[in-house]
Amino acid sequence: MANKQVAILMSTYNGEKYLEEQIESIIQQSYSDWVLYIRDDGSKDHTVDIIKKYCLIDDRIIFFNEEHIENIGVTRSFMELFSQVNADFYMFSDQDDYWKKDKVLHTLNAMLEQEFQSKPVCVHTDLQIVDKNLHGNEVMNGDYIWHDFPHLLFCNCVTGCTMMMNQKLKEMVHFEQIDYSKIYLHDWWIALIAASFGKVIYLNEATIMYRQHEGNVIGRNEKNTIGHLLYRVIHQLPERQHMRRVIKIAHELDLIYGEKLPQSAYNYVHNYGDLVYKGAPLHNLGLSIKFPPQRMTPKGKVFFTYLMMIYNRDLRRIAEE
Repeated sequence: MANKQVAILMSTYNGEKYLEEQIESIIQQSYSDWVLYIRDDGSKDHTVDIIKKYCLIDDRIIFFNEEHIENIGVTRSFMELFSQVNADFYMFSDQDDYWKKDKVLHTLNAMLEQEFQSKPVCVHTDLQIVDKNLHGNEVMNGDYIWHDFPHLLFCNCVTGCTMMMNQKLKEMVHFEQIDYSKIYLHDWWIALIAASFGKVIYLNEATIMYRQHEGNVIGRNEKNTIGHLLYRVIHQLPERQHMRRVIKIAHELDLIYGEKLPQSAYNYVHNYGDLVYKGAPLHNLGLSIKFPPQRMTPKGKVFFTYLMMIYNRDLRRIAEE
């Protein structure tokens, strides 16, 4: 394991409340061959002062854009770090979580068990859900996880702050071609690339204390209750927005990778991405029968199909944006 340098990529924005605690948890990692690159996205509080202080405390901490601070949004901020930093492996860090002391070590061990020198690999772990004071024992995923491309396309389960990526995966991202308005979140995009061209590996261990603020601690077991399903039916706007994100990211994957994708992934990407140009209710119904939207329950598949039929005009508007 010697000489495997890990680049930890952190994007900050008005994070003064928890940032010091997070940085301390990284400094205390049992694996020490890391460099923390912090890019600030235009903070208005004391975040920048905290970053500068820790750069003086530990020379493994680098203020990535100290001379050029601007707001470009969280996805582009993380992707700018990923594209410009060089290391053996890469991890993302949020500004307000708390890393358990073996997070880097255990994730790296899982990575080194893979064929990381020859294929794109993404390793991700579970999360321990906590409140603002780090209280709470529930885990987010447990065994409830999926890694095949169709399921990841319709519902991402790979959380950015738990990920480690290898160099081969970075080389497949094609940063310069991405329309960032189409990919929504960096972790979803990278997970889809890994699932297409390499492997996504899950370490069933909570390596991070994942803060949910203002009492908004929602466990995974609540998502399949009747009450939650009724709420989704009545309040359809978030589901419509998610449907649009799926079609946008499929269209962007098709534009960048197209027929280079494995056939099973290409079938989904090309046909669903094509809905930005065409698609009437019956067409969308036929598509969902031929290439079913891969949700985790039959009800989820039916509901996504229903949304594509009822709100098909939402999808055709994407091409005009």
